[in-house]
Amino acid sequence: MNLLRLLLFLGLFSCIQPVGLFGQLVLPAFFSDGMVLQRDTDIRIWGKAAPGSKVTVEWQGKASEVKADRAGQWTFEGAPLSAGGPHTLRISNRKETITIEDILIGDVWICSGQSNMEWPVSRSNNAEAEIEGSNYPEVRLFDLPRQRSFTPLEFFKEKATWKKAVGENIATFSAVAFYFGRELHYEEGVPIGLISTNWGGTNVETWTSGPGLKGFPDIYRKVKYMENQPKTIEELEEEQNEALRQWEEAYFEKYDQGEDNRWPSAGLDDEEWDEIDLPKDLQSVGLGDFDGVIWFRKTFTMPEALKGKDLFLRLGYIDDFDEVWINGQSIGRTSDVNFWRSYPVSASLFNELGTNTIAVKILHRSGRGGLVEERKDKFGLSQSRYEILDSDLSLTVDWKYKAAEELGTVIPDPPAEVAPIKPNDYPSMLYNAMIHPFTRLPIKGAIWYQGESNASRAYEYRKLFPNMIADWRREWGQEFPFFWVQLANFRASKDKPGDSEWAELREAQALALKLPKTGIATAIDIGEADDIHPRNKQEVGHRLALSALKVAYGREVVHSGPVFDAAVFGGREVTLSFSGIGSGLTVMDKDGILHGFSIAGADKEFHWAQARIAGDKVIVHCPDVEEPVAVRYAWADNPHHANLYNQEGLPALPFRTDDWPGITIDKTFKPQIRP
Repeated sequence: MNLLRLLLFLGLFSCIQPVGLFGQLVLPAFFSDGMVLQRDTDIRIWGKAAPGSKVTVEWQGKASEVKADRAGQWTFEGAPLSAGGPHTLRISNRKETITIEDILIGDVWICSGQSNMEWPVSRSNNAEAEIEGSNYPEVRLFDLPRQRSFTPLEFFKEKATWKKAVGENIATFSAVAFYFGRELHYEEGVPIGLISTNWGGTNVETWTSGPGLKGFPDIYRKVKYMENQPKTIEELEEEQNEALRQWEEAYFEKYDQGEDNRWPSAGLDDEEWDEIDLPKDLQSVGLGDFDGVIWFRKTFTMPEALKGKDLFLRLGYIDDFDEVWINGQSIGRTSDVNFWRSYPVSASLFNELGTNTIAVKILHRSGRGGLVEERKDKFGLSQSRYEILDSDLSLTVDWKYKAAEELGTVIPDPPAEVAPIKPNDYPSMLYNAMIHPFTRLPIKGAIWYQGESNASRAYEYRKLFPNMIADWRREWGQEFPFFWVQLANFRASKDKPGDSEWAELREAQALALKLPKTGIATAIDIGEADDIHPRNKQEVGHRLALSALKVAYGREVVHSGPVFDAAVFGGREVTLSFSGIGSGLTVMDKDGILHGFSIAGADKEFHWAQARIAGDKVIVHCPDVEEPVAVRYAWADNPHHANLYNQEGLPALPFRTDDWPGITIDKTFKPQIRP
């Protein structure tokens, strides 16, 4: 009996031990088939095994033995290799062998940021042609799923694998990263490994390590609170999700009169419903204060070109929860405002000879509410998962809508949040889970597209952003090249010059160029006024690649547009000089007239200025300002009219000659510490 109890105890004990004990070999997920390792630097491989055990690493025809330390950690280092491959790596102990094949030696790039770096090829310009024509087997993609952690991780919570940049493999991958890597591969002729690690809507603090934020006391307070949190993210989320599940269940199954009255059905008489064109948020139809359930319906006849085909119903972003029906048949539901809706619909659901009905039920709890996709040309029934084709059916007009129930009346308010577990609520959360596991991996450099979420605190970003770059380099122990995208033009343009949070954020981004081995790709000319996610990611990737070719690879290329250097004030005119002019300054528009400059006198009131190119300088003046003291260029959320370029086709960076306090100077991170 005692022996049996001992065996049972040992069996249970083995099940609950940390990974790596009892002979199990464990590797980080990026050590897998098809991986790319950095050329011309020591090869480093690491993992876990039983504490004190011996691990054999077979690499380049030689077997080396390493020993796991008391924590089970082991590391192998091999001599640097030139670009090439494929190679095979075998790692073994007494009980098992892990074989990794098709390893290439080349350049490895970290590609990080928020949604514009996350934005996939499938939702960018010319998506289908790009996907169909992609055949770059030596460009390898490692797409890390979203994950969070209160403490730095050595191993990922979620699995990911390397993929070749061939066909559909690129569809869901970061478009900016892919176009950047593709150009480097073409120019350098070496394998390129792209590690996509990003999360939409996130601020710079969550991508910075805890120790890296010690210089920001208010932010660091919340880092320490996070480190001392007694519950894990999973435990907190389980509590929250259960409360929300119970509430949603009550909402969907009990309180909504729409389903009780057959509102999803094709035969419903909706003649008395209000009319609306979509996409449109609730605020724009006078329902800005409405929090509750609202229904939308549309009846249409199937065009000849779409009959008999499986289609995608593309509804863009919906705020907050939705369920969708075709002819009374539910085709899907989503409870994530950040998720882009593209529901597959079987041809069998459509009535090809008569009319069809789409019904959309939305629960709005906060924010804009409704069908809030900014792009009308992406809204409809499509044959493609990726874009609306000429032969597809637009669904922007002749909808009906009706409110069902308002929160706080029939439907109770949603439960209070159990704990803030979103990335922006906790500094360092994404660094811990999505950056730190890579910091032992030698890399060529990093590219970054982020800043929109910090625009309201642009002055603070002047310190936070270069601090993050320095923090990453310190954590890697490597002063690698670092390049970023300067925010694109966005929102409606204004008739008069004035202040702008986005202009101040672009200024903060440009100031980070003081750090060594850095570069910037401005995007002020390729944005879209009504969409924070411009689709022309090819040009963004190209401009980042130019910076990399110049700074990281030492190529003699013009990698930047004109950069303001100095201003000479004399009478009514101001003479501006620039670096980065390449083959010379030029005006991009056909009329040859420079736009985007403004001038202010001592009263600090800015007026649009007239400007002309004189050799390698620009001369500006304004009849309304007798004694100018300040000049600004492209200083707006959307400086679409700004048209100073160099002859290589790269736009001048926005700038100002004054140092007057901006509108974000007093805005800083204000932590909300829960007891």
